Amino acid sequence: QTPHKPAISLHLNKHQKLRCAMQKSKHDEALIRLALHRSNFFTCLDEEQVQRFISSAVLTKYKPGDVLISRGAFADDNLDDEGGALAIYIVRSGTVGVYVYGDERHGNEVQALHSPQYMAGPGDMFGEGAVLFDRARSASVLAASPDKGLSELECWTVSAEKFRNFVLRSENMVSTFNKYASKAGDDGEPLMTMDDFVDSCTSADSSARTEKQSQLLKMRIANTLSILRSAKDHERVNFEDFCIFHILMSRPDPEVDIAFLLMDRHGRGYIDIKDFKEYCQSGKLFNFDESSDFIKRYFGNKGKQVIRHYSFSQFLVELQREMGRQAYLDALKQSHGKFSTVSGLSPRQFIDVLTTSCGWRLPKGVKERLENIYIKDPYKAAESTAMSALISEKLKGSSAEDAAVATSASILANLKQRSQNIGEKTFDYNEFCAFQDFFGHLPGICNLIYEANKIKAQPISPDDMKVASRVTGLGGKLSRRQVEIAFQLFDYDRDGYITYEDAVGVVGPNYLNRLQPSPGRNGKLTYAPPPVFVGSGSEVKEMLELKPKTTLEWITDFVEHFALGSIAGGIGAAAVYPIDLIKTRMQNQRVAADGTRMYKNSFDCLKQLLRSEGFIGLYRGLAPQLVGVAPEKAIKLTVNDMLRDAFTVHDATTQQSSIHFPLEVLSGAAAGACQVSVTNPLEITKIRLQMQGETARLLEAAGKSVPRQQNVMAIIRELGIVGLYRGAAACLLRDVPFSAIYFPAYASFKETLRERKIAQDAAEGNFDSDGVSAAHLLIAGAAAGVPAAFLTTPADVIKTRLQVSAREGEMTYTGIRDCAWKIYKHEGISAFYKGSGMRVFRSSPQFGITLLAYELLSNLLPGQHEAPPTNAPVNPHDLRSAFRPRIGNKVAEIDGYLGFFGKGAKDP
Repeated sequence: QTPHKPAISLHLNKHQKLRCAMQKSKHDEALIRLALHRSNFFTCLDEEQVQRFISSAVLTKYKPGDVLISRGAFADDNLDDEGGALAIYIVRSGTVGVYVYGDERHGNEVQALHSPQYMAGPGDMFGEGAVLFDRARSASVLAASPDKGLSELECWTVSAEKFRNFVLRSENMVSTFNKYASKAGDDGEPLMTMDDFVDSCTSADSSARTEKQSQLLKMRIANTLSILRSAKDHERVNFEDFCIFHILMSRPDPEVDIAFLLMDRHGRGYIDIKDFKEYCQSGKLFNFDESSDFIKRYFGNKGKQVIRHYSFSQFLVELQREMGRQAYLDALKQSHGKFSTVSGLSPRQFIDVLTTSCGWRLPKGVKERLENIYIKDPYKAAESTAMSALISEKLKGSSAEDAAVATSASILANLKQRSQNIGEKTFDYNEFCAFQDFFGHLPGICNLIYEANKIKAQPISPDDMKVASRVTGLGGKLSRRQVEIAFQLFDYDRDGYITYEDAVGVVGPNYLNRLQPSPGRNGKLTYAPPPVFVGSGSEVKEMLELKPKTTLEWITDFVEHFALGSIAGGIGAAAVYPIDLIKTRMQNQRVAADGTRMYKNSFDCLKQLLRSEGFIGLYRGLAPQLVGVAPEKAIKLTVNDMLRDAFTVHDATTQQSSIHFPLEVLSGAAAGACQVSVTNPLEITKIRLQMQGETARLLEAAGKSVPRQQNVMAIIRELGIVGLYRGAAACLLRDVPFSAIYFPAYASFKETLRERKIAQDAAEGNFDSDGVSAAHLLIAGAAAGVPAAFLTTPADVIKTRLQVSAREGEMTYTGIRDCAWKIYKHEGISAFYKGSGMRVFRSSPQFGITLLAYELLSNLLPGQHEAPPTNAPVNPHDLRSAFRPRIGNKVAEIDGYLGFFGKGAKDP
């Protein structure tokens, strides 16, 4: 890549600025937003694209009977100022009629020939399909006739040219396209190679895939893109195709659009009987009966009806069912020579039809389970069943002994069934229908088992499942036979009970996902968020005159996050505070002249503390800890992130980032040094409070008067500003090495876990995993804390001795060197590691408790809070990356769907 690499521009030309400056009332803006929200295509526009759409919409007026769109046309003649281009329409006031049948060129004649298929009113959008997919108009649209008693029609319109060259060009999309585009077209506009495009879809995790997996993923993405794209150059990807691909792939059901585009072979926006027959003949897996009642139902007795995009999704569902039905009957004819109502398929034939001709991608484990029940050799079947049972027991958290017992029972049950040919049968049409419906609702059925199992808190019986199906409706209304199928598949040991883990043992842990909302536009939660990339640039907001956050909004966001982090951090600190108190007392323990010690170990310290000071004594000094935890950790994380970013080297060619290890250590060390400004006053105040109870106990034992215990303010007044920083050098000696060890170790642990997860996911066919999960962040943070806490314990012991208020007769210290020498001389080297176990044991659970508290608190407030708590061992980027869209997974699903029609990518 050169300094003169072409790039998509965010700048607007004079015409665009003029049109974008049109102001909309709040009512009009809300109307346009509502139309975009209700659209099947535009729900996944990002917020900036929505703002661009609103700003570029032009108000156009029509008289009753005017033609807005003509069926079969590639341009809308009413848009004279746009050069007869296509446009997207949103009704502002009035109504329009949509006419599907009639003359394709003269829309005015349609009204006399047919009634409208439907009427559209304010807030309804139409015309977007032709703009997105560069195809002809599929219907004619007319303003309502005068005889309806309606006045003129008003529509907001956005031309295709404006949509492609302005609306799509959000900072989010442009910055990502420019980042990966490496070529230029004849007009100087940047283009992506297919390798560039695959990289933009799959991020930087390609190193975890094998060469074969990378080739297959590339072919899958290219195959999907080739169906969606409008560009003629099949070796290059332009900006519009890039945007449309990501917008559609962010939606939950892109396979509907893919299938429609494949069947709409002539780009007319609808499918007629000729299109459908050509499609079947181009890639069919068996001889589809084109004279069947199915064809007549959807295309009419004379074959004159058409299927438009808005009704295609239901047609697709029925088509898959019909293809499975015809595949069964075709296999039956081939097996018996002619159709017989009493004949059926053998288990092998039946399983082949179920897994190849019904339009779904059954998990590998389901096919294996069916073969174990009906086909396989008894011993091989038992071996496979044992693996499923082991997975189930592992998910249940069973002990090794219980898992062995359950697995043995499953093996014996399977051996008995297969060796005695129990359950062997031929599969008639009734059986096929039961299995077809069952597998068509398999995710819902698994969720039904999950909910029923969770509510009952015990394994469920067939009757439990029937009741749960009727009450919840999950998985459809199951027949008695379908419940029996569920128990055939998931009841390994044939004891009449199943659990959700039993189902997962068959379908696999990656088949089912719990719903996880993500932030969408304006922070509203959604299960289908828009594409998320890292933007670079700020001039778009000025050009669009977007409303920036007010000072009050910024302050509110900051205070809200800081408050959440402080509370969560306080909860984490409070939960482990007794461990910290014991650690401090162990570190301050001196050896008496006769060699005796006050505490034998940490547990003895805890026992004496509870006996003499009670439960409240465990929390002495907690107040300053709660006050200081938020700013202390916020400073540390901020400084570390800033320096890491400054020291990180970005390779413009490979788009990889790296940081030299010494600079990584320096970043952590500097972060630790900066936090001492908050840490030292906090530590010395906390330690003084923690030691007061022990001091009082010793004075009482010696028969001396016990001074009045000080509170936080009294300690601060006694020490003064200078005194609050007593032992600051020792605090630096602890915090600088701690952060220098912790942050590089955290990054290393996290990367190791990420790479292992990516490799595991890639082996299971999940090619778009970035490997970052909440569990990995917690594990990495806790693991990094172990060496950091243990290796800096000597500095912590010295700091504690310097900051504690020495009691009468106890040794005093003049500085770090003097303290270290006296500890070594009088107590030995082991004294430097007093309380190390408690120090390590405190750090790990604190992070987990803090993260959990932050998540629970965030859920109580409106909006989305992605930043981590201020004392969590993670940064916002790590936390967000666990929720990125998985395009690799979606194209894999689409490829399997296309493979059903003989059009998928071939395994290299």
